[in-house]
Amino acid sequence: MKRIAAVLFVVAAIAAASASSAVKSPATARSSSLSCSGAISWQTAGGAIGRVATIRGRVAGTRFASASNGSPTFLNLGVNYPNPRRFTVVIWIENRAAFGRPEVRYRGKTLCVRGRVKTYGGVPEIEARSPSQITVVR
Repeated sequence: MKRIAAVLFVVAAIAAASASSAVKSPATARSSSLSCSGAISWQTAGGAIGRVATIRGRVAGTRFASASNGSPTFLNLGVNYPNPRRFTVVIWIENRAAFGRPEVRYRGKTLCVRGRVKTYGGVPEIEARSPSQITVVR
């Protein structure tokens, strides 16, 4: 009986060790998310309006419009404002502190942004409320 209990203990210890190693560390999770699995290009984001999607593109221009209503920060992917073909990530002032200075942090970077795609003035956009919605690819 003691022998069976000892064997069960060893088996349980091995199973617990295997389960804990299957959980990704933050570094592993971050590196695997860099592939932006399922992301679509900023150029085709207009086809995702009304849906939650991951959009990938290079930040072509940024602007913190501190004097505008809501003090938005704009990250324009693909091409910069005022080109209507751009894709825009909007960060409102109430969420801005969590991002630091997003107009500097993300300038020139290739990003994947996840959220509900909307349109404003004919331009597709995602409102980013949390930095977890944005992954820097490079």
